[in-house]
Amino acid sequence: MKRMLFALVTYIVVTTSAAWAQDAMHFYKLGVESSLANKKITYFTKALELNSNLVEAYEKRGLHYYFQRRYDKAIHDYSKVIELKPKGAEAYRMRGSAYLKKGVPESAIEDLSRAIELDPKVAIAHGDRAEAYRLAGMAAEAVHESTIAIDLRGDERTTAKAYATRAKAHLQLGHEEQSDADFDKSVQLDPRYVLIRYLAGTTNLEGVRRMGLMGIIAICFVGIFQLSLKVPRKKGQP
Repeated sequence: MKRMLFALVTYIVVTTSAAWAQDAMHFYKLGVESSLANKKITYFTKALELNSNLVEAYEKRGLHYYFQRRYDKAIHDYSKVIELKPKGAEAYRMRGSAYLKKGVPESAIEDLSRAIELDPKVAIAHGDRAEAYRLAGMAAEAVHESTIAIDLRGDERTTAKAYATRAKAHLQLGHEEQSDADFDKSVQLDPRYVLIRYLAGTTNLEGVRRMGLMGIIAICFVGIFQLSLKVPRKKGQP
């Protein structure tokens, strides 16, 4: 009798767990298929309520929290990803980037260094670590790390950001000529960096005018809407 009862309880637990897992994947797929960011987050949250080990849901939800600038929530989700998948470089990179956005460069350096250990050829990880070094007052290290990011030849936006970081680091070191050259390269790749260049004090309004209408529009666009550069996504990410 006891054996029969134990077998029945085991069967119920197993079948219930399987049903919950199936429901979790249902909500996860709804999240992936949805076109609305907040709806995606709602579906991924529901999936995680049913299966707290569904690492893909943490990854997707963390990404959307990051893009919404909800960095504490993004850090929480990527911490869960790291807990469940400790060898994943992307989770360390994204958590490091979130720390960087929050203005915590020391934590960013730690996470980005781990990401680079796991995958040393990711240009954006080196670029973000360069900016973290710069914010931590390590300008020489920022110049070196930015150079690595540039040499890895990531996408144009990542390379432009690396040039801008190196320009600011050179400026901190008093290397005005090198800083000016790097800012020129960053603006060539991404016109929005003209605003950073102007705010850094390496050009004047006359210099902006010489860039023409598009340069002025870029300044207004960034200044009014406070656009931030997004992390390039992998293929298949929402």
